[in-house]
Amino acid sequence: MKIVTFILLNFIVAMISDIILHDLTRKHYYTYSPKIIQTLKPYFANKSIIQSSIYAGITIIVAVIINSILSYSIFGFAIPNTLFNLIQFLLLAFFIGYIIDNLIYKWKIFGSTLDSYYETAGAGFWGALSLIFSIIISYFIQKTIIPLL
Repeated sequence: MKIVTFILLNFIVAMISDIILHDLTRKHYYTYSPKIIQTLKPYFANKSIIQSSIYAGITIIVAVIINSILSYSIFGFAIPNTLFNLIQFLLLAFFIGYIIDNLIYKWKIFGSTLDSYYETAGAGFWGALSLIFSIIISYFIQKTIIPLL
């Protein structure tokens, strides 16, 4: 059951992160947002906040599932249980996230509305970083908050 919880947590973290990014591209924050966030405006323009956050959640859980399968094959665990496991999992996640972000860009999975983002930010690094962020937050929620419930 822990793996289901971990995947669900990553889905929720990705959704919340996307909602924040979506909001940062709106008029009241737009002039203060960094250029990299401003380039996301065309992507969010034709999607509801719910739709884009679900896409982000699905993207992250696909990456986490791939990461878990590879982690189990390489390290012998599907989700991290210790800080050392987390480091191993994150190293693998960086490569998985980098590859998936490049595929999203090259295959235009979300259409051409992300072109200006990828031209500014490049493909790979920020996608990998978003996966790592989600995994770290989910790991600490699963290890520290959920046991208290």
